[in-house]
Amino acid sequence: MSWLTQYFLNPAFVVPGAALVSLPVIIHLLSRMRYRRVRFAAMEFLLQSDELNRRRLILEQLLLLLLRVLAVALIVLLLARLVLDPSGMLLLRGATAHHVLILDDTLSMRDQDGQQTVFENAVTVLENMLSAGSYRPRSIRVTVLTTTDPERPLVTDRALDGALVQELIPRLRNLRCSWRAASPMAALRMANNILSADGGVAPVVHLATDLRQSDWADRPEIVAALADLDTINAEVNLIRVTDTARDNTAVVQLSGNSQATSVGVAWRLTATLRNLSSQRVTGTWGSVFIDGTEVPGRIPVPDMEPSSDVVVSHDLSFETAGRHLVELKIADDALVDDNVRAITVNVSPERRVLLVDDQGRQDDAGYIVAALSANPELTGIVTDVRTSDVLTSTSLKQYDCLYLLNIRELPADAVQLLADYVRSGGGIVWFPDDQANTDWYNTTLQASGQELFPVALGITSEIPIPADSTVEPQFESPVFEDHNVFEIYNTPDSPFAALTLFRQWFQPAADWEPRPGVRTLARLTNGVPIIFEHELGAGRVLTFLTSAGRRWSNWPLPPAAPGYVVMHLRLHQYLQYPDHSVSSQDVGTPLDLEWSVREYTEAVELLLPRDEEDQTEDDGLVRLQAKPLPAPESAEEVVEDRLALTITQAERPGLFRIRRFTQEGNAAETWIALNPPTSESQLALADASQIEQHPELEHVSVLNSDTADALNPADAGRELRWVLLGGLIVVLIAEQLLALRLSFHPEVKA
Repeated sequence: MSWLTQYFLNPAFVVPGAALVSLPVIIHLLSRMRYRRVRFAAMEFLLQSDELNRRRLILEQLLLLLLRVLAVALIVLLLARLVLDPSGMLLLRGATAHHVLILDDTLSMRDQDGQQTVFENAVTVLENMLSAGSYRPRSIRVTVLTTTDPERPLVTDRALDGALVQELIPRLRNLRCSWRAASPMAALRMANNILSADGGVAPVVHLATDLRQSDWADRPEIVAALADLDTINAEVNLIRVTDTARDNTAVVQLSGNSQATSVGVAWRLTATLRNLSSQRVTGTWGSVFIDGTEVPGRIPVPDMEPSSDVVVSHDLSFETAGRHLVELKIADDALVDDNVRAITVNVSPERRVLLVDDQGRQDDAGYIVAALSANPELTGIVTDVRTSDVLTSTSLKQYDCLYLLNIRELPADAVQLLADYVRSGGGIVWFPDDQANTDWYNTTLQASGQELFPVALGITSEIPIPADSTVEPQFESPVFEDHNVFEIYNTPDSPFAALTLFRQWFQPAADWEPRPGVRTLARLTNGVPIIFEHELGAGRVLTFLTSAGRRWSNWPLPPAAPGYVVMHLRLHQYLQYPDHSVSSQDVGTPLDLEWSVREYTEAVELLLPRDEEDQTEDDGLVRLQAKPLPAPESAEEVVEDRLALTITQAERPGLFRIRRFTQEGNAAETWIALNPPTSESQLALADASQIEQHPELEHVSVLNSDTADALNPADAGRELRWVLLGGLIVVLIAEQLLALRLSFHPEVKA
């Protein structure tokens, strides 16, 4: 009976019904046996006269018998609920159907649905479909893809039979749901390519998915991919393996006030938590872990309204130097993987800042030193005050940022080193004074490829001090834009902007116009711009059109001094040279490395994070080999040889430690914390009716997991009930009319 399940929803009615189909024939034969033939002359005469109509009567009687048999057969088919199966009909012509099964293995499929995950539900659905389809060997071919990696199918264009099922089901059960985000579009496109190349007469696509709103609602690219399948006459079944949108809370962002800090210095951790449910979340706490050890004291989380974010901060300090992994965890819910997020930080004994001051007494540098490192135990910053000769005699990358004070001009090689430093991620601050060579600032520093200075300098403006000591001079105060460096000046009721007084500054040149990318951060009360910011490569440049000391303003002096100190501490954090030995990114982002052969050899060791699902006791060590990058064909100058490596093992959250080796054999490690993508945290379900009712998607059906138990192009909603019912009515009417015609009706006299 199992072979009947591919044609009928109620196959138990088929065999008894087949017996009932013979009932009209049996009745007809029995009715012919009720009479005993007696020959007499009058009847012989009548029979001879009716000889001319005999054949017509026999045909009409046979037609009546056929209609009665057909009526019984239609009733049986209605009770058994016949389903149209194009692949079965094509089998009669020697053709086969090609089914492409797509398994959604994105992060949201890790949602816990009772005792198992939604992904495990999807695997069970595919197992049932494959098992049911295997009862029709040589009639179905299958291809199995995953959403996150459709380029590597589990099987491709294989005949579905018992042997394939025994091979494939263990592979499906051992398949692990990924931690990646992926649109179903790529898998649908791959299915289209496979079926188009095959030229199969019955192409069908089945996609077992959680049908999340973020993947399917208002996605024109998905509609286009589904519509393209209709051009090859492929039917599409979206099999929804969950019907519940569970509440979820996620840590969507985690950051520190810098990538690097110093031992014993307060380091602020900031986290953004998102409530992705329709209910208010209260009483949530966060726990911080450093290198796997929980930090005493939990972080209270404010009440979270539905579909809202909250930001929480927590100050940490590190007792030892080196790289550290910092994690924030909140209470588990339906999707536990997005309840933890991690970042890496490099802790050093001290942070260094270079102050280049060409003024003879270097008074201006002294005020910045007092602001940054008056107490290195509190700030962790050590300042190095030098003249501009240092720019060409030391490695600039050892400094978090550079201050350039009272520079008249610099040699060309120093300018090039500054530009390289900024492009690689460094930050510099300009404080020119009246000894500056404005022609050099306006030409060399703004030449194409350098662009270290954002504004054309004009003359200096000065507010004269009245000769009469009783007259109060009218100094100018700054007005700051919204920027985190100058946050202290824009907080409510802050007095520091009004207390900061300028009496001298550089005017921009009269014909100067801001170039794209240059942002004005502050103006004087008279409207003159005085602070600018622009980017060069990966770094930033902040430019002050005033001196850093007290000669042009009272900025470093009381009562304005507190704002001055806080500003420079924020500047250090904002301009800090990126520590390339630590980083954080989402799972699914390509983990590509590239370096010069002068830095490291091609040998690489990768230490994988502990796999909690496999209960691995130790970190796995993988040895990799980098490959040389091909030299550009049209290079006008000699380009140094470089090596590149793509780490394909970075497919799950955790800490990945990459170890490279110098030519001398010394090891250098890079720590990368991989986190689950936040786009997969939204567990709201898409509206199936909107998909099925879309005018371009008439070939698409959305099925529940309990109705998708066989590889049939048609589902229970496409059974032939209305066709059979209509046919039964027509047959019964025709049977009655024909019976009326063949029956004897004596004429009734009036």
